[in-house]
Amino acid sequence: PEMRGIIPSAFNHVFDSIDGSEGKDYLVRASFLEIYNEDIRDLLSRDQTRKCDLKETPDTGVFVKDLTSFVVKSASELNNVLNVGKKNRTVGSTLMNADSSRSHSIFSITVESSQLREGDPEDAEAHITVGKLNLVDL
Repeated sequence: PEMRGIIPSAFNHVFDSIDGSEGKDYLVRASFLEIYNEDIRDLLSRDQTRKCDLKETPDTGVFVKDLTSFVVKSASELNNVLNVGKKNRTVGSTLMNADSSRSHSIFSITVESSQLREGDPEDAEAHITVGKLNLVDL
């Protein structure tokens, strides 16, 4: 079998699961943030100098305000988003590694599915389910 890491395997698993399901519509979004010296940066933003704020609401819980997310249609598009964000990470040299990451990062994949339930009338609103996978680099 092909030797690949957890992240590419997770990307493939998400889209293999979507491809194997029937009767549902899917929306997959990806975001990437970095936490460095207690500051939060959006690694997918055009403005890499802008800091993001952490917010909380009773409805959605804790979230990063104005975090960029991209809609993706395949594992390779997810990988492209990851690579764009990686280029914007804060790095510096250590005794062990010339390009060591000096921060923590969270790559999030949000999957939304919608479907009519069996027995629902055709004009009924679709039932929506949301799942989120956070891939964390400490």
